[in-house]
Parts: sequence; structure tokens; C-alpha cells
Amino acid sequence: MRRSIFITQDKLQSPHWQSAFPDCAVHTSSPKQLIADTLIWLLADGPEWPSLVEKYSAQRIPVIVMTTQLDIAQLCQALQLGARGYIEAFASKVIIEQVAETVCSGGIWLPGQLLSNLVGVLSNQPISYQHQCDLSCLTKREKQVVDHVVTGATNKQVAQTLHITERTVKEHMSSIFNKLKVRDRMQLMLAVKGH
Repeated sequence: MRRSIFITQDKLQSPHWQSAFPDCAVHTSSPKQLIADTLIWLLADGPEWPSLVEKYSAQRIPVIVMTTQLDIAQLCQALQLGARGYIEAFASKVIIEQVAETVCSGGIWLPGQLLSNLVGVLSNQPISYQHQCDLSCLTKREKQVVDHVVTGATNKQVAQTLHITERTVKEHMSSIFNKLKVRDRMQLMLAVKGH
């Protein structure tokens, strides 16, 4: 696992950071030197955070933008600048660990609340499987899972609707990701919706 470095304000620190990563470093400004295999957690405050996201992303250092107030415009800005994740600064230890794991394995982390808003926007567009995504390689059940996931349903909701276990949904999702060559739910939604 990469070493976590948190860049934040003086007064803004969460005990969850240290508990998730006991060997993490906390700075109030950009560190002078960074070793390879670093994961940057950057608080979106002040005018300089966008340039830092851009700088670290250009160096291929994954950046997770933290915020005290989730905001869809800030999320979009962070992603456009190359951030690999966007979370609440005071997220729980479990969430922080999940974010690190997702980002380190090549995924992108978005907060559930904002993901639903984004999916809502995408869901108003008619589903068109003709664009970039051929679903013919999927089984009938996998196609059913995709149909629910692209509307923003969670694994639990898909499991309840299809009367299967959450574990089975996760297995279907892994298979779908592999077959369609997508990394995560967001890529799946974009591929299926043809954007």
C-alpha cells in the first residue's frame, strides 16, 4: 500500500486519518520532496488546491481531494484536474481505507450522495446500448444486473430486486467489469449510456 500524505489546514485534522494509516504524514503545505508510492490526500481549501491536484497528477501521484462540504461542481473540477477520488474530510476510517484501496487499484472514488446526483442526470437520457458498449458477451442475469446498476442502484438494492444475495451481485459485477473492460461502476455507466 502506498504511503499516505495528508495536506490540510492547521486546525483541520481527523483522528480517522492516523487510525487508518498509522505511518501517514500530515502537512499544512505541500511537502518539498515526495517519494514514489505516495498517495496524496488534499483538502480543497484556499485558491491553491487545484494547481496542487494538477501538479501531483502530472507526476502520476494519485490525489484524493477532501472537502468539508460535498459539492458537485467541486467534484467535477477535481476530476478534470486529475484527482482519483473525492471524499468528506471527516469520513470514517473504513471509508478512508476503502478509498485508498480503490484508488491504489486504479479505480476512482466518488461519494455515494453525489454519485446518485450524477446518475440521476445520466438516467434522464435514454439508455442506448448501441454506442460504445456491446452487451452480447454478458449472460442474461449479468444484463439484468447492468440494467439496475446504471440507474444508480446499490448492490444491496440489486440483490433485493433480483432476489439474489449481495455476494452474487458482487460476483456478477466482477464478471461484468472483466468482460466489458471497465474498472468501476462509473465507467460502466458511462460505457452503457454511450457518453
